[in-house]
Amino acid sequence: MHNDRVNRRPLACAAILAGATLVLAGCGGNGSSAPAAGSAGSSGTSATSRTTTTPTAPSSSSSDPTVTVQGVPLTAQGTKLKVGQSARVSWHPNQKTTGVMKVSVTKLQKVPISAFSDWRLDPATLKSTPYFVHATVHNLGRTPLSGVPVPLYLLDGRNTLLQPSTFRALFPACPSTPLPAKFTRGKKTSLCLVYFAPDHGKLVAVSVRPSQDFDPITWAGPLAKQK
Repeated sequence: MHNDRVNRRPLACAAILAGATLVLAGCGGNGSSAPAAGSAGSSGTSATSRTTTTPTAPSSSSSDPTVTVQGVPLTAQGTKLKVGQSARVSWHPNQKTTGVMKVSVTKLQKVPISAFSDWRLDPATLKSTPYFVHATVHNLGRTPLSGVPVPLYLLDGRNTLLQPSTFRALFPACPSTPLPAKFTRGKKTSLCLVYFAPDHGKLVAVSVRPSQDFDPITWAGPLAKQK
């Protein structure tokens, strides 16, 4: 399957690549590697990152810029934004939940792999390029979004969408966490998400893609220097 509506170019392929995980085990302790995320009973310091590519092409009617959800007018699908600009998006984190948010990508950072020097990296991760993506999210809808991951993806130079990493232990430099507790209507928060672009990959854009039939909204801009 292919999608020709991400940046108006086809992506490499179109299925979620299950099981593509990165494990980062904390230094110290007994030196054993922590199990991959999702393993029962795991308490190690680890992170996971999944790679996904876009699914089937959206229908033409889905890009109607006048659509409103819960009284909120949504940003037209396929909109290209600059870093700092915001979009209003609706999506279904699960079958029973409809979220409506205003999201803005506020900063893009390329960081050296040495930013994870306190972690033990597997060979694939050592060959990746880490990026920090900073964003603000404002809950505009009636539904609480506590603990919900924001559907932001990194689009790399190979037209592949990358999901953010998740950490089992605190990573203060960029926590890469879901939305906070009690994230009800009117609440606003700032997030930092970590992405590992495989094979020294390049960040082309950040994309919000709430569902398979959604023509992504993208942000692009210069990479900020790490302080």
